[in-house]
Amino acid sequence: MSWAPSRGRHRAASQHFQALMLAATLTFTVTACHGHANDAPGISLQESIAPQPVRVGAATVTMRLFDTSGHSLEHARIQIEGDMDHPGMEPVFSNAQETAPGTYSAPLTFTMGGDWVVLAHITLADGRKIERQWDVKGVESH
Repeated sequence: MSWAPSRGRHRAASQHFQALMLAATLTFTVTACHGHANDAPGISLQESIAPQPVRVGAATVTMRLFDTSGHSLEHARIQIEGDMDHPGMEPVFSNAQETAPGTYSAPLTFTMGGDWVVLAHITLADGRKIERQWDVKGVESH
């Protein structure tokens, strides 16, 4: 019977260690994701896609880039990447052009119906790099 208390302490220590490892893993994961998604705090992106509803074929992605004061952010370089939300499809890429101060436009070809993820790879005029992502659900086939 003398082994029972020792075994109970060992089990409790093991459970405590597992809980610490889980907490450390979650902290690392959240920190890593947060740091990548918010490299330039205070920068906002408003996006739209035309035509609506989104269909297979050519579309135009329009983005407005601005700071917390609402000032347009000019002279950014933006590359658009469109990916199906499932593996196996090649992504499509396009470079945006600044059409007005802080407003950017890029052609994007949706090659298949279904759900897509659009990712904007942005380099601000001061060299900071950020990424913004949004979902495009239910791209319609013709």
